[in-house]
Formats: sequence, structure tokens, C-alpha cells
Amino acid sequence: MTETRILCYGEIDLDIYLALDRLPTRELSAWTLDEFENVGGAAANSALWLANWGLPVRLAGHDLGADAPGAAVREVFARYPLLDARFVATHEGYRTPRCQCLVLPDGERSFISHWLDDMRMTAVTDAMLDGIDWINLDMSGPDEARVQAAQLAKSKAASVLVNDIYRADHAMLPYVDVLVMSAAVARSKASAHDPLDLALDLGAAGDCAVIVTDSSAPVTIVERDGKRSCILPPTVNALDTTGAGDIFKSGLLYGLLAGLPLPEAARWGVAAGSVCCQYAGTTQTLAPLAEVRAMLAHF
Repeated sequence: MTETRILCYGEIDLDIYLALDRLPTRELSAWTLDEFENVGGAAANSALWLANWGLPVRLAGHDLGADAPGAAVREVFARYPLLDARFVATHEGYRTPRCQCLVLPDGERSFISHWLDDMRMTAVTDAMLDGIDWINLDMSGPDEARVQAAQLAKSKAASVLVNDIYRADHAMLPYVDVLVMSAAVARSKASAHDPLDLALDLGAAGDCAVIVTDSSAPVTIVERDGKRSCILPPTVNALDTTGAGDIFKSGLLYGLLAGLPLPEAARWGVAAGSVCCQYAGTTQTLAPLAEVRAMLAHF
């Protein structure tokens, strides 16, 4: 795997990680148990884990500011020679996107995003897609840029992996090859539908495969031909679930580029996401590929 075959496109920011004993209320403050900054955003999370595993990967999407947070993000990117971040633009007088991740003792988290109204993105170009087999998209932001990215990718015969679509009439679906959706989010956004029924509807509408994750419950894979399979995630001590879905997609892509069929590639995704949950901060500690391989033995 020496050529760059994956483009991760979407969220890039600098996360402020805060481990709290509880969420604060109006009358009662929370205690900070741990605090640090690390690179975040769905696209950056996925790309950094892939590069750490020795897989060349390209990154683009959210722009950075010519400020201290932007410099901190670029310094991290520079540590990974297999990460191609040359399409991540920098602007003077622009604030690098930030996100506060509030993590509770059970590993669950809440987010506070900073200055989204000012957020800038660099559109996907032909040059970004040069040699790319898969584009990994997140839907954490305006749909238009993501849909245009998927359209251009398909015109270049690249496959499209995306997460978090919960409507069968979504403009993205005609361009999707594999959709990853969260059962928990589906229950919130499309409460009238059982998550698996919704997955079947989305797969039929987009003629795509759909993978349904559900925390520690079985992951369901619905292939394009309707064939279904399930994976029971291993039991782990979840320290922080932030970014687990992003790293699931990293593991899935690693398996797909290795030539594995979708259900086997999804096992890599489950293993990677399970490993990620055991560390504080999605990119503060990038687990080696050997640790993901070891996790596969627990299935």
C-alpha cells in the first residue's frame, strides 16, 4: 500500500479535551479530571489513524487560521510523512475551528463547537482526487460541499464512504457506496423508523451497502444485494468514546483497501473503534496497527 488511495474530506479542528466528573448545571460546577488539546474533527481523526498505520492518506476540508491553534494542528500533521495535508488551506485573520469535548467518567461525551458561522472549507478538486480509490466523507457541516465532493469523486470512479445520513431523499445517497449510520442517532432523528428498517430503506434508495453501529450492541452489515451479517463488538473499558465512529471508518477502509469483503473489513472497523475507546482524546494517542490486530482476536 504505497500509493495514496484515500482522501479524508471534512472536519478538521483543534479539540479541547476536558474530562469532567459531571456536566455542570446552573447551580453546581463540574470538576476537571484531565485537560489537553489534540487535533480533532472527523476527517482529521480518520486520516491520522490511517497514516499512523502506515497507509498513505490525503486530507482536506476545513481550512485553518494563521493562528496558534492552526500552527498546533500543522505541527501534528508534520509528524506523519504519509499524511498529505497540502490541500488544507490557511488564512490570515481567520480563526482555526475549535471544539470542546466534555467527557464523563462513563466515556460518554458532549461537544461545544466554536465559531461555526465563520467556518471555511476548500472545495474538492481534481488534484485532490488524483489516484484516489476511496473518498471518506463526514456530514458534520453544510451538505452542499460534501455532495459536490461525492459527485466529483464518482465522476473519477472513486468509491464513496459516508456516515450519518438518515433520510432516503438525501441528495448524497445516489453517490454513496457504503453508508455508516448510528442506531442511536437514527432513533433520535428518525424515531418513526426502526434503525434496521431505515438502513434497508436507505440502502435501497441509494443502491449502497449500509452498516449500522449501535454502541456495544451488534453491528449490522447490509450489503448491496441485501445480504446481512452481524458483528458483536468486544467488551472494552471505554475511557472516551469521542471519535470512535471516525476510527471505525479508518479500520473499515484499511480492510477494504486490503481487498477484504465488506463484512470482514467491518470487523477491522469494529476492532479499531474498540481500541480507540480505550484512550483519552481521539488523536492524543494513536494506537498501532498491531493493537487493532490483537483486538480482532477478541471477537
